[in-house]
Amino acid sequence: MDKIFAANLDEIQSDALLSKTINGNKVLFAKVNGQICAVENRCPHLGLPLAKGKICDGAVVCPFHGSSFDLLDGRNIDWTNAFIGMPMPGWTHKLIALGKSPQSLKTFKVECEDEKVFLIL
Repeated sequence: MDKIFAANLDEIQSDALLSKTINGNKVLFAKVNGQICAVENRCPHLGLPLAKGKICDGAVVCPFHGSSFDLLDGRNIDWTNAFIGMPMPGWTHKLIALGKSPQSLKTFKVECEDEKVFLIL
């Protein structure tokens, strides 16, 4: 496993996403309840980036289709409930999903040391 410098601790703010590419991995960093976390910057629904999504109650919400994922463990909380950020009625959710089942986000292990954040790959 490699320990790779990712960011300075002060770059990762509460309720904000920090997008970085590290060794070819597109990664989103966030601070949730004081804990630094890292997830893949790719929604498993259609592979679109999550970097412009919002953080809500410790989850990132996909700006395209409304899927939300826990930032600490990557688990899917809600699956495809919007279209380009506009909430849609429940009967459309399966249509928006395009037959894809809910999936979790890939998570990355992080370590903090001397005000620096490292990604473990």
